[in-house]
Amino acid sequence: MGGQAKPGGRLIYYIHGSGYISCSPATHRGLVSELSRRLHRPVFAVRYRRAPKYRFPAAHDDILHGYLWLLEQGHRGGEIVVMGDSAGGHLALGLCVQLRELGVEQPAALVGFSSLVDPTWRLAAAGNRLVWDQFISARTGRRITHTYLVGADFSDPRLDVLGAVGPDLPPMLLQTGGSEVLASDSEHYAAALRAAGGRCELEVWSGMFHVFQMGYPRLSEARSALDSVERFVESIDTNNIAAA
Repeated sequence: MGGQAKPGGRLIYYIHGSGYISCSPATHRGLVSELSRRLHRPVFAVRYRRAPKYRFPAAHDDILHGYLWLLEQGHRGGEIVVMGDSAGGHLALGLCVQLRELGVEQPAALVGFSSLVDPTWRLAAAGNRLVWDQFISARTGRRITHTYLVGADFSDPRLDVLGAVGPDLPPMLLQTGGSEVLASDSEHYAAALRAAGGRCELEVWSGMFHVFQMGYPRLSEARSALDSVERFVESIDTNNIAAA
């Protein structure tokens, strides 16, 4: 999407969501194409392995190998903005933890849309009492994602991304709907990363649902949210140029 990615040029590494069990780069083509158009850079999206045929850590391995492949093609981490929605947001956060452990250069930034942070869904279950989510309940979400995570050790840093925050992670923008059970996931992650000395901008869009950005172009809030993504990425680019 968005043309051929050439080493030395900026690009988006997009990781789609849908509970580790469904969707693909094709289902997210509308949102991803709009991000490519707005940010003037091509997109590399991975068709990672999904449950129930494949279990943890298959998807995590695919996402890591996709990023490493980009580096092998001559791209630098500082040219890459990682984005993900829902379970794809969880994969994006886990990718940064894996890169740290491998001593590999982090991406320039990370943008998460309605990101899953706590794969045990305890944070979402607590939030479930405070919001009415028409899209999914914490119980249903847990059942779906655990099709992929069955038997996994939730203390694994690839999964326990909240416990792996640190100032060495890339600057982040997390957007979430105010009427979804996963809002508390983004809120807790942003607070933890800031407390650890990292940069994390949090936007909670009142009344919005899970990955409402997919409602572009009809939904005005989706358009405004993508405007904010533009401003965030532009600020990253400006800071990187100033530091060069």
